[in-house]
Amino acid sequence: MTLLKRKPRAVHRGNMLLQAGIALAVVLILTPGAIDRYAGMQQEKVWTNTASHLSFVAQAGKRYVRDNRDTLLTKVASAPVVVTGATLRTQGYLPAGFSLTNDSGQTYQLAVAKDPGQSGQLVAFVLTTGGSEIPYKGLRQIAGDADGMGGYVWPANTAVGADGGWQAKLSDYGLSGQQGRLAAFLSADALGTDAEESDRLYRYQVTGRPDLNRMHTAIDMNGNNINSGGTVNAATGAFTGQVTAGGNVAAVGNVTAGNGMTANNDIRSNNGWVITRGSKGWMNETHGGGFYMSDDQWVRSVNNKNIYTGGQVRGGSVRSDGRLSTGDVLQLDAVNTAGASCATNGLVSRDAAGAILSCQSGVWSGNESNGSYTGIGSFVGQYNGTNTSPHTITVYVSGGASTVNRGIDDGSCLNTWALKASVGGREIIDTFDWNTGWSKSAADDRRSGRRSAAGARIARPGVPPRRAIEACKTAARNAFP
Repeated sequence: MTLLKRKPRAVHRGNMLLQAGIALAVVLILTPGAIDRYAGMQQEKVWTNTASHLSFVAQAGKRYVRDNRDTLLTKVASAPVVVTGATLRTQGYLPAGFSLTNDSGQTYQLAVAKDPGQSGQLVAFVLTTGGSEIPYKGLRQIAGDADGMGGYVWPANTAVGADGGWQAKLSDYGLSGQQGRLAAFLSADALGTDAEESDRLYRYQVTGRPDLNRMHTAIDMNGNNINSGGTVNAATGAFTGQVTAGGNVAAVGNVTAGNGMTANNDIRSNNGWVITRGSKGWMNETHGGGFYMSDDQWVRSVNNKNIYTGGQVRGGSVRSDGRLSTGDVLQLDAVNTAGASCATNGLVSRDAAGAILSCQSGVWSGNESNGSYTGIGSFVGQYNGTNTSPHTITVYVSGGASTVNRGIDDGSCLNTWALKASVGGREIIDTFDWNTGWSKSAADDRRSGRRSAAGARIARPGVPPRRAIEACKTAARNAFP
């Protein structure tokens, strides 16, 4: 058996040396750029730390202004107030070991001034001073990395926010600043909050810090709702749509509506009037009745509706332009005396006994006779007449006396009488006396109506007395059938 030995591979030493040389040349070429890039990365880290440093001091300055607000408001009235970083650290707003300079050797100061745009408000700037100037590139990075409204001074006395987000002339606030230094703006709104990273509104209550839950401007809900709210305390409210309340609506002042008001139940006034203006009043819509006034004298019924009550209708005087009727008796309460004077003819009253009185010719008069008689005439023979006066008249009828010897049965038919009277067609008296031998008389006292009286006819001559009486009776019957 023949064993074959592997021939060792040749080593190209010259090629390896060449490769090593090439690699070394490449490294030498790339090293300067790599070093620059590495140095730049390290510097950016430094600027990031500087931004955090500035943010921390700005938050400390915010707390200082809030805790000393009243004192600072008094002091800035004449000139801005500058608080050093050492003061912030001494009073506990910065930790005891906190550095008062940044990586560029710049020291911090808090400058507080009055807000020129809002009366009674404070603004503040955290500014750095001294040290070395930070390059513009570094200033922009620090401003962008800082919390809140971080910025820088470029050029001198002009503070600029990250990416130009804000700009302020420090001279407007009575301040100054060096170019290449840092600045953080604490606005009036920012000074009212305690958020470390921004001016956000706190959702929860913080004991002793009501300002953390306070808004300094309007909230625009963009048409969205506020749900599950409790009591809303506000000075005024402006609504463009409907306002709905599931319970009572209580107002200490007036409630004004530009249009109608509708209630499904009563409308009550505990201690006031229900007042209307113009010619309006109250109306029942269902039945079309109510009350209103169209002048200064009368309360009128809407649509001339009747007024009904089971009680009384009382007034100083009651007038009816039409018929006045009662379903019961008419009661006259006023008492007057017959014969006393009265103001207006036609008035009706009563006396103490209840008799009716009327005002006639300025005197209260009743139905009774006044006790005096007035003769209105006399008649012989037959008379027919009607009493048209308002007074009672009395009719007397007489037959005279004996006409022969003034004895019995020696008279004539002229010594007889008969009286009939009627009122409204109803006979109220029918009396007569055919005795010729006596003097006699009769009377009828009636207020009004028809009265009829007749004397007997004259008897024929030569007729005996008794027969004369019968003749007189016959003549009378013929006169008054």
